[in-house]
Amino acid sequence: MESQWDDAALTAALQQPDAYPNPAPAIRVIETHISRVFLAGDFAYKVRKPVRFDFVDFSTAQARRDDCETELRLNRRFAPALYLDVVPIVAVPTPGSVRVGGSGMPIEHAVRMRRFDQQDLLSARIAADRLEPGHIDALARSIAAFHQAQPPAAHSDGFGTPARIDATLAECLGGIGRLAQDTRLARRVAQRARSEAARLAGAFRARLRNGHVRECHGDLHLGNIVLLDGVPTPFDCLEFDAALRWTDTISDLAFPVMDLLHHGRPALAYRLLNGYLEQSGDYGALAVLPFYLAMRALVRARVLLERACQQHAAGASMAPAQAEAGRLLALAWRCLNRRRGPMVLMHGLSGSGKSTAAAQMSEAGAMVRVRSDAVRKSLHRGVAPASGWYAASETARTYRRLLAVCRLGCRAGFPMIADATFLVRAERERFGAQALRLGVPFAIVTCEASPETLRARIAARARAGRDLSDADNGVLAWQMRVQEPLTEAERACVASPGSFMGRATPGCG
Repeated sequence: MESQWDDAALTAALQQPDAYPNPAPAIRVIETHISRVFLAGDFAYKVRKPVRFDFVDFSTAQARRDDCETELRLNRRFAPALYLDVVPIVAVPTPGSVRVGGSGMPIEHAVRMRRFDQQDLLSARIAADRLEPGHIDALARSIAAFHQAQPPAAHSDGFGTPARIDATLAECLGGIGRLAQDTRLARRVAQRARSEAARLAGAFRARLRNGHVRECHGDLHLGNIVLLDGVPTPFDCLEFDAALRWTDTISDLAFPVMDLLHHGRPALAYRLLNGYLEQSGDYGALAVLPFYLAMRALVRARVLLERACQQHAAGASMAPAQAEAGRLLALAWRCLNRRRGPMVLMHGLSGSGKSTAAAQMSEAGAMVRVRSDAVRKSLHRGVAPASGWYAASETARTYRRLLAVCRLGCRAGFPMIADATFLVRAERERFGAQALRLGVPFAIVTCEASPETLRARIAARARAGRDLSDADNGVLAWQMRVQEPLTEAERACVASPGSFMGRATPGCG
């Protein structure tokens, strides 16, 4: 940028309506710690600030232009209709004036986007209590599909390694340590986060080896997701640092889950988590999810503090940002110190309402739900085996996988719901024995309905064609023949669905 066009002068010039090629009667400016977005008529123009931090260097005009091009390319993966092009900003003869998209030597560049209603940001929607369960379901599906479409990182790339994760954590904690007001809490969280990162080093390596490190969004908080024509659409991905973008897919998902928790909406957070896990089948991610939830809370706190520090230099108070950063640090601490959760079995014939009750419990009780129907199909990538979905060998394999997921989830501190029929006593006993070995509470939730109701529900489900279950009246008749009643000891473990919708943890153990 030429010397007369310092940051303040360019910002002032871009707030003039005649700077734009389109009608722009009133300019609004949205500012972050590294950029400004000028809302001008039907378009938005994003301009980088000439800043330099330990995580990004925009101190040269070429670096800022290169980043514009990278942002355009990467964000078209999510929102091709939103991201239009990169346009030059040139000086004009009128003193203190510029022209966006004009001819001549550019003094700066901007990413041009279609403008949307700021009230359609998910962050605004949740603040106004206008974020609906259907939006969360659609978001879970789109994130899972996007992650599955990305190629995995090679180990030689250096992404997703324990060393890379340690470096990212160190940078984040360093920024918080300099700026946080509650230094005691910041130190406790930092110590615990480093300890967890060391403990999970083997899990991080396994995640990388098994293809879960991919080129993600990288900054998927609720303020970077907008409803476009009613569809939750991510935008503004983390384009300036490949090492922060190439990350574990569950770290990407952890950001909106953490954000929903931070906004006091655990039901939506667990709806998103459960929807994503069911779509992706990546239940192994539960082992590292608490760490990544904490990491995302720390990243959010660090960004808030950096931005507040910039505003403080201009005379603004840092108190609101310090208070919110404190809440984020407290959330990170809770994520890093989860106790082992209970293991709950659903029990009942097909059509008895188990999955409906389990879904309600998972949201109201902040629990992870694993459906046998989803596990069964993920084991075969949705293609029915020659022996059929409900062959004895397939059922046994499904229950083994279900048990492994519940064991892993309980160890990571998540209350787990195993959503299956559990009609055979031996299967129930295996799960009960596992809960005993883990030292977690164990409970059974029984669902019942008349044979007529069961058949009617199965028929309605088949007509709708939207449910994972393939159980028909033949399967139901077989279930009725083989079901084994609960023992007296098992009946002592029976709990109602409503008992898991509060703080109490009923059951045995």
